[in-house]
Amino acid sequence: MKLKNDRFTLSPSLATWTALPLMLFFVGCGEAPDAGASDGAEANSEQPMDQEGMMPARRQKAFKQIFHAVPSPIETAMLLERSGIRFDSGALHTLDNAAGYSTTELQSVNLGIYAGDLSYSVIFNQNQQSVDYLNTCRRLCDGLGVGDIINADLIARADNNRDIRDSLVDIVTDTFYSLNARFRENGMEEVSGLMAAGGWIEGVYLGTRSLNTSTDDLKLRIAEQKMTLENLMGLLRSYSPTPALTGMMQALSPVEAAFSGVTITENAAAATAAEDGMVVISGGPEVKYDQATLEAISETIATVRNQYAK
Repeated sequence: MKLKNDRFTLSPSLATWTALPLMLFFVGCGEAPDAGASDGAEANSEQPMDQEGMMPARRQKAFKQIFHAVPSPIETAMLLERSGIRFDSGALHTLDNAAGYSTTELQSVNLGIYAGDLSYSVIFNQNQQSVDYLNTCRRLCDGLGVGDIINADLIARADNNRDIRDSLVDIVTDTFYSLNARFRENGMEEVSGLMAAGGWIEGVYLGTRSLNTSTDDLKLRIAEQKMTLENLMGLLRSYSPTPALTGMMQALSPVEAAFSGVTITENAAAATAAEDGMVVISGGPEVKYDQATLEAISETIATVRNQYAK
């Protein structure tokens, strides 16, 4: 199948999410071009490298790009909703399993997985389930030493806003940015990478559970995740090797192989704001894939997801 992001309009609230594959494409090739691109490149070359070989500011930017595309849990859930697929509670990670995760590796990855399920529940207006998943994330944060971020006040705020989807999306997004900042402050950046990986894995997993009835739009978004995976692997490789990071990269290797069936051709992309407040995106990458490739992605992502969510 050959699809191209030719031209479409989005409200500002949705543009941030749906335009992310385009932004991630530029990040994968370096930095998104802007008027001061040459000056920015020169400034970057003067920044000191950290001990893992990546400039701290760039690593933080990479994490933010990846996390926004993970909620590709958010984006994927929106696409699932618009395509008419019903909420499938059976696809979500079991809440009771959280109590069995005692290692930093499993707590970090499953924090990302549960964050994906939280986003999915929020978008489908599963109000009580959303609060339950937020509480589960809180328990994992306790184990990671950052339980104060998802505290009783935050849970109460989410509960009070349970019927306002946009508010819950903001709460979830802000919370996990705060977690990432705390992990950095505590010298636990590796945890951020594993959390991002878990969230991305769950987003793709949820998006590929109903391939036979998926819309072409959803299939395109799944194929575009090849760009996000490249950025995610680059982030994981930027750290000093640890058993947890090495294990995650090995687990994702078959997924990388499956995504090799997706080809993406770079085209010029532009985003402009119209007078009516709409964001117009034109151009963008041309994505080619077939059903067999999507099925391979579905099978491999399920394998790695279930390897950690057990």
